[in-house]
Amino acid sequence: MGKILGAALVLAACVGYAGSLTEKQKSHRDILCSLIQMIGLLAEEIRYERLPMAEAFAKLHRKYHGAVGQILRQMVQQLSGTEYADLETVWESCFRDNKRELMLTAEELDIALEVGKNLGYLDAGAQVNHLRACGQRLEQKLDEVQRELEQKQRIYRTLAVAAGAIVILVLL
Repeated sequence: MGKILGAALVLAACVGYAGSLTEKQKSHRDILCSLIQMIGLLAEEIRYERLPMAEAFAKLHRKYHGAVGQILRQMVQQLSGTEYADLETVWESCFRDNKRELMLTAEELDIALEVGKNLGYLDAGAQVNHLRACGQRLEQKLDEVQRELEQKQRIYRTLAVAAGAIVILVLL
């Protein structure tokens, strides 16, 4: 009876580890989705509301939680402060400070940092076009992440069961 219980626990642990790896991939995908959505909403705020950037970020930060929400809150705090802060510098520092929580690849982070390079400098139409272009590039990355997630889910499940079976055979 003890061997069966031990085997079940080993198999459950392997499958649980595979599930945790899958959840990490899903979190990455969800953060990327939130970032794309935030960029789209920021473009619409600029296009229709024509709000100053600090006010646009303040309006958006209420809608987001997690890593993207944290970035927006930091931007609002830094732009609302008494010290003058260049928007590009604030954008970059907030993204770099939250790099670990964002779980973005280097290429995705570069695209996100590129978003901040033209904010506040160009006219509203050019800013909107720039944001849409960056959003489209991130959407392409999201498609890649989604395909990779589907492939890795199958691989993780298969490897987890196989590894569990091997460990069980070795221990028995």
